Amino acid sequence: MARPERTDPVLAALDACLRDTFTARSLPDVEPELERPKIAEHGDWATSAALRMAKQAGRPPRDVAQEIVDHLQVPDVVAEVSIAGPGFVNFRFAHRYHEDLVRRIVASGAGFGQLEPDGRRETINIEFVSANPTGPLHVGAGRWAATGDAIAALVEASGHEVVREYYVNDAGEQIRRFGESVVLVDRGAPLGDEHYRGAVVGDIAARLRAAHDGRTLDEVAGAVAPTEASVVDPDVGATIGSWAVEVVRGDIESVLERMGVHYDVWYSEQQGLHESGAIEATLDALRASGTTYEQDGALFLSTSAHGDDKDRVLVRSDGRPTYFAADCAYLRDKWERSDRLFYLLGADHHGYVARVLAAAECLGIPRERVEIRIGQLVNLLRGGEPVRMSKRSGTTIDLSEVLDEVGVDVTRYHFLRQGLDTTVDFDLDVVAQQSMDNPVYYVQYAHARISSLIRTADDRGFDHGPLEDADLTILVHPAELELLRAMAQLPAVVAEAAELRATQRLARYAEELAATFHRFYGECRVLVEGAEDGSDPEAVRVSRARYWLAVASRQVLANALDLLRVDAPDRM
Repeated sequence: MARPERTDPVLAALDACLRDTFTARSLPDVEPELERPKIAEHGDWATSAALRMAKQAGRPPRDVAQEIVDHLQVPDVVAEVSIAGPGFVNFRFAHRYHEDLVRRIVASGAGFGQLEPDGRRETINIEFVSANPTGPLHVGAGRWAATGDAIAALVEASGHEVVREYYVNDAGEQIRRFGESVVLVDRGAPLGDEHYRGAVVGDIAARLRAAHDGRTLDEVAGAVAPTEASVVDPDVGATIGSWAVEVVRGDIESVLERMGVHYDVWYSEQQGLHESGAIEATLDALRASGTTYEQDGALFLSTSAHGDDKDRVLVRSDGRPTYFAADCAYLRDKWERSDRLFYLLGADHHGYVARVLAAAECLGIPRERVEIRIGQLVNLLRGGEPVRMSKRSGTTIDLSEVLDEVGVDVTRYHFLRQGLDTTVDFDLDVVAQQSMDNPVYYVQYAHARISSLIRTADDRGFDHGPLEDADLTILVHPAELELLRAMAQLPAVVAEAAELRATQRLARYAEELAATFHRFYGECRVLVEGAEDGSDPEAVRVSRARYWLAVASRQVLANALDLLRVDAPDRM
């Protein structure tokens, strides 16, 4: 679990004080593990260390907790230490902690919530989407695009360098077959059961022909006139397939950029693995490691010795390397460029996990340095009824169509507020509703409301003064304190969401922060009567404090939305 002391200097000091007390009192060596109390009235932070020490210490948890409290030297910003329940030690911070928080948020701006790395700064390769380039992205790929990009943003916010990578599967039989499908459509010839179908095939044929002055694709590929309309020379299929793939890849890049997803690397299987000789080099490295063996003329990798359910073929008996050999070469190539590898895969790749981790160990890559997360699929609905999809039959609902219908922010946010283990029901009619019942609009409206409040104050000539002159000590209304406590949580939420790869934690935090601000807005008038014209000094004092509280809360909400790559509008 992410350590909150990474996120706040006061928490870091408190953590150090607890550890010193454990050592000085010869208490069992456990982590303090600071956490938020479930009941807000109990304080700002708590530790369950006494409960975890009790068995080893041979004493009741409350007795251990009392010894901790009796001998603990806390930072002076901690106003109260108490014991609750079976032995929780709770800490309540002095109000000046919250005052300093507002100043820290405003001073940090977009940097509030950004963390120093836990340990050394690492380069983390995050591969996500990587759909085959034989057709447009469907809506399910949108989930991996939004989730992978947000996880990358969270990891970056945790202080590490991230490489966003898309693996372009542009080699092999499927590409030849794709090219063959395009040629046949260009000829007006019938397609077989093995061919790709749908409007995209005809569209690519038309675009390739238009790019070559209207010549037929056979002419473009330098082929003689076919003797049979239904027969495509394999070399022609491969050539047109490589061109068609590049067209599709460009379309995929465009729709992902539209979603706000930018990749640092588009890795070509053909160029990076086949043409470069990386597969042969990897096979040589695996042979040298002693993890391969030959059987019936084929070369096998001993993956079963590393947790896989069976050994995997690297080279077929006819001498052709398998797709798994390319996987191993790609794994080796990424490891040479990274400190840690992260794969985000769909549920249909569940059987892929064990073999990749086994291959990593065979290649000398520490298993703990390769992380593979499996996410559940997306059910596309309209009015509660399933929308059928089939890329081969041409009835797919493309991601670009979904973006046209419901928008980028709605699409991203709906995916990001669901955990990877949850199957997402994406109902086009429901998610498109522009109301406060729609979570993304609820959060965005909070940001727009704060912006409107600040804009109105400025337009009316309210003299809010500099932040350093604002009297923040008067922010003691329950709604104000609730908002302050909520704002303080962002760095810890970022750390936890990054560590758990749980974008939904940040999305739900944004919703809770929005709700907290809405309550504050309803209970605490920001521009108090008499503040605008300066006729009431007390009204000016209160309004200035609340003005800067609003400025800080807007910044925190904007930072949370930015990590989710969702727009924070000033007007709605």
